[in-house]
Amino acid sequence: MVFDHPGRIRRLRSRLAESSLDSLLLGKRENVYYFSGFTGGDSLLLVTENRVFLISDFRYREQAEEELALGCRLRLRVSASLSEAAADLVREERLRRIGFEEEDISWDAWRRLKDLLSGKRLSPAGKLVGGLRVIKDPDEISSLRIAAARTVRVLGRARGSVRPGMSEAELARRLSAEFFRAGGEPAFPPIAAGGEHSSHPHAAASARRFNRGEICLLDLGGKWNYYNADLTRTLAGGDFPRRFKTVYRAVLAAQKKVLRAIRPGVRASDLDGLARGYLADRGYGEYFGHGLGHGVGLEVHERPSVTARSGEVLEEGMVFTVEPGVYIPGWGGIRIEDTVLVTAKGCEVLTAAPKNLESCLLEW
Repeated sequence: MVFDHPGRIRRLRSRLAESSLDSLLLGKRENVYYFSGFTGGDSLLLVTENRVFLISDFRYREQAEEELALGCRLRLRVSASLSEAAADLVREERLRRIGFEEEDISWDAWRRLKDLLSGKRLSPAGKLVGGLRVIKDPDEISSLRIAAARTVRVLGRARGSVRPGMSEAELARRLSAEFFRAGGEPAFPPIAAGGEHSSHPHAAASARRFNRGEICLLDLGGKWNYYNADLTRTLAGGDFPRRFKTVYRAVLAAQKKVLRAIRPGVRASDLDGLARGYLADRGYGEYFGHGLGHGVGLEVHERPSVTARSGEVLEEGMVFTVEPGVYIPGWGGIRIEDTVLVTAKGCEVLTAAPKNLESCLLEW
């Protein structure tokens, strides 16, 4: 897949001009890749009004020469640190107003950079990049569709291998192995939680074994071409646990209400409120304690935020999860999660795995 890096740089420069900045210094790995195509580590990207520099070292020279998008220049640091090499470039280019990623820089790194660029204006500008990345272009959407489709296939293969007596850790390892077997990799350590352990939204896979007549919650996602997918399905081992049908139907109905409401111009906070209100009306309000969803792209968690406090307004091309859940301590949890794409008139569910009640039953 060949991405339009020059087009991304042009859009970034337009944002810089609007912010009265003459350059932007990027260090977050996903952002460096987004604008330059470079996939290595230990690097900084300096974008000016007419040049783009990747600052790295000898270890990545050949890789950078192979990967860098047209127009990006490689600057190898020798004895200097990355920050020192960046400061030298700033002085060479006679830059005065430099933006930086305030959310992805440590206090120590900020202090060093400030000392090195004494006399220059440093401005927090990380949100400029987030504002560009939040709308996916056609090539990104193609990669996200592939990641989602393959994640659905991995779930299907792994689902058939779940057996009573299998441990959570064993099933989580099997899910990861299926991603590698399919030519990709897991986007995050899969969650495989059984019984009452499934009431932990981010349960760590343990030695606990799956038993008949209890919940089996699977949260997994694959990464292909650097883009991610995220999917959760809640299954029942051999028979539906008591209350399962009632809770599951409520969670599924809440998700469906949200999916029908998604379209450009809708506030993300309203989507969260729609699901939260529906579950609260059925007595589950206190058991839905996390946000409705999060953006998915080069990172598993990125913009847009789909929570009660989000200020995001949906736009065509946004990709995020819709994942209402009910988590009852001592009983278990039920979550249904899909990755969706905002379209001109609604949304497209990218992770189209079965989720009707009948599909939940594992035939043990």
